[in-house]
Amino acid sequence: MKITKNKLFAVIIIVLVAFAAAIWYFGVFSIKPEKTSDAQDMKTTQQTINDEKTTDSKYATLYGDEFDEAFIADMLAHHDGALNMAEQAGAVTAHEEIRTLSTNIIQTQGQEVMKMREWQKEWGYKETMSGGHMSHSGAGMDMGGDMVEMMNKLKDLKGEEYDKEFLKQMILHHEQAIEMSRYAETNANHQELKDLAREVIAAQTKEIEQMKQWQQEWGY
Repeated sequence: MKITKNKLFAVIIIVLVAFAAAIWYFGVFSIKPEKTSDAQDMKTTQQTINDEKTTDSKYATLYGDEFDEAFIADMLAHHDGALNMAEQAGAVTAHEEIRTLSTNIIQTQGQEVMKMREWQKEWGYKETMSGGHMSHSGAGMDMGGDMVEMMNKLKDLKGEEYDKEFLKQMILHHEQAIEMSRYAETNANHQELKDLAREVIAAQTKEIEQMKQWQQEWGY
């Protein structure tokens, strides 16, 4: 059977069309959906959330003397809590390392408390009362309440049980002070307060690292 030129040409056309259709089909359906845009949107959303978290502090919105007065009142209440915890630790801790840390806290933060009380007088700020957390009224009252809550978690504990909870609470306590202090460089009015904030960040960051190391070493 002979194949005419017309039939041969028709067969070639059919083959080419089928081949082209196959290329189109696999080309279209093998392309994966573009996810870059969605991933970028998710990343942007998460960054926005993170930014909101980092500014979720009243200190981020206070400036000048308003910042300084609120910072001092709250930091006095905050230091008062650390001093109470440190004084208690000396009698009930199972580790000499915690006793030494507590002595350093009493010395360092005790001096900082005296400085801040002097600044309240010199700069004309409302003087917050001493004598324990519950004595703070107005500015510093909320912070004082937080310190009472921390102390309650240590109540009636001794030895290893006390040390485990002490490290947990003191790490949280230091983290609060660092969070408060990081706004001072840009928001505070007085250079003395900026210097104090830098010292707080440096000293308490170092102490946090040490306490976390003890947690690992002692199996807490």
